[in-house]
Amino acid sequence: MRHGRRLSLAACLILAVAAAPQAALAQTVDELYASAVKARQAQHFDEAADLLKRALALKPDNADALVQLGFVELGRNDLAAARDAFSKALSIAPTYRDASFGMAEVEFRSGNLDTALPLAEQAAQADPGNADAAALVDNIRKAKQASKPKPAAAAPAAVKKPHRRPDPVAVQLEEGRRLRQAGKLPQAEAVYRRALKLSPKNTDVLVELGLVVGSSQRFDEAGQFFDRALAIKPGLLDARLGKVRLAIWQGDTPRARALIDEALASAPDNVEALDLDGRVALLEGDHKRAGQSFQRALALEPKNAEALVGIGDVRRAEGDDEAARQAYTQALAIEPGSADIEQRLAVPPPRKWRLDIGSEVSDLTNGLGDWTDSSAGLAYRLSPRTTISGHTRLATRFGHTDVQLEGRIDQAFTPAFSAYALAAVTPDADFLARYSVGAGASWQVAAPAKAFGPLSLNIDARYDNFADTGVTSIQPWVQGYILDGRLGLSARWVHAEDDTGTRADGYVLRADLAATPRFNVFAGYADAPEIDDGALIPTRTVFGGISFDVSDPLTLRASIAHEERPTFDRNIFGLGLTARF
Repeated sequence: MRHGRRLSLAACLILAVAAAPQAALAQTVDELYASAVKARQAQHFDEAADLLKRALALKPDNADALVQLGFVELGRNDLAAARDAFSKALSIAPTYRDASFGMAEVEFRSGNLDTALPLAEQAAQADPGNADAAALVDNIRKAKQASKPKPAAAAPAAVKKPHRRPDPVAVQLEEGRRLRQAGKLPQAEAVYRRALKLSPKNTDVLVELGLVVGSSQRFDEAGQFFDRALAIKPGLLDARLGKVRLAIWQGDTPRARALIDEALASAPDNVEALDLDGRVALLEGDHKRAGQSFQRALALEPKNAEALVGIGDVRRAEGDDEAARQAYTQALAIEPGSADIEQRLAVPPPRKWRLDIGSEVSDLTNGLGDWTDSSAGLAYRLSPRTTISGHTRLATRFGHTDVQLEGRIDQAFTPAFSAYALAAVTPDADFLARYSVGAGASWQVAAPAKAFGPLSLNIDARYDNFADTGVTSIQPWVQGYILDGRLGLSARWVHAEDDTGTRADGYVLRADLAATPRFNVFAGYADAPEIDDGALIPTRTVFGGISFDVSDPLTLRASIAHEERPTFDRNIFGLGLTARF
């Protein structure tokens, strides 16, 4: 029996020893924090710093841990590290008294007496019973008094302590942030590069440089700055979030989603991460998730202008422009003079109506006279994703006139995928289809990247019923943009087949160029069948035209084409306009 008890006791001891490292590894943030405070009070600063950094790795936005780390760094006389810790704590909790007191101590020890005094006085006034704060105020005032020049007749002054200049890297970081927020990116970059020369391994400088360079569309270089910061401090949240912004700027939504999900897994309450999660959700078209993320960020930090801008963007995407403007106005009150917010407020209210009017005159050879084709369309945007429209067409050929009525609905299911459906009818049709039904879709398979614009795959399908036959046509086509989106190129394959089995195939090539922000030209060539009174007529066409934005709501158009048919040619001249209101 005694032998059995000894064996049991030995087994328990072995299990306890084996479990001890696991228990240490499984310490919670609160346990690490409590141990760190005890270590700091015992002046075991290195141990305390290690424990606090482990706690912050688990919860980076823990203001209490950041404040304690600041005091630990003061104990180790590392003023730069202490300043960084207190600054981060104040960014999370601007009214944190101990953080303000700690920052006052940093400024005092750095010789920045004018900066230190109001911080210390604020801490002392907020907590009149704080003897340390009162003593600090007294010491700063004495130091300021001692630094004043003595009268000439006075006895020789005692040797003063050398004046410590402010940390130049910290000063330049603050100046760079101010310039970046004001939209002065080249000036901000120059300031950050000077700071980097002084401190090549300063991760704050590297992250800020990455943000400025990325905002300037130099994405590869920005990524290198973030990678350098991560090489110095693996897992650095600021650098990881910088890479999320980089993916957003590049239009790489899947990568941005993967990166932000990874960041949120380690820092679920980080305000910047929540803001970026909302931004990515907006790109994904998930307005519900975007709104929830921005609202959660705002609850954690009520003065978060980025979250308010995000809420405004969600409201605008949902079609509520008035609510969007209210959010932007609140954000501007927090960041007065922000060019980004002012641009959003300057956007005019969306115009939900669109009127299209056009007319074409065709001159036929061989003495066949003229054709005319005029149309008018009215569209209404029910929501940012849904548009309904009606269209009327009046056409004359060889002394006959047809009037066609068409209805259509367009729906954007995601920012990358949209589709439409239409139906048309021609009462007492002579040469147009008696009725038509059609549908189509567009899928953006590649987002804009550097000099290349979006690439989309599209398809149009239609069935036209004539008095003697019906014709089905299918037209898949691809469209892409280059030269920063100024030049669009498209290629379309045309396949048509009637009820008797007659088939015809062809193609259409087209280029669109934005010559100026308001002036556009297009040109193309087609070798494709045209459906004429139920017959598939082979045609070859050269065409081109221009459009000019007279104002934001008004666009004028003109076009010309030459078409060759087996029995005659025709020259087509067209004019039109688009009005938005």
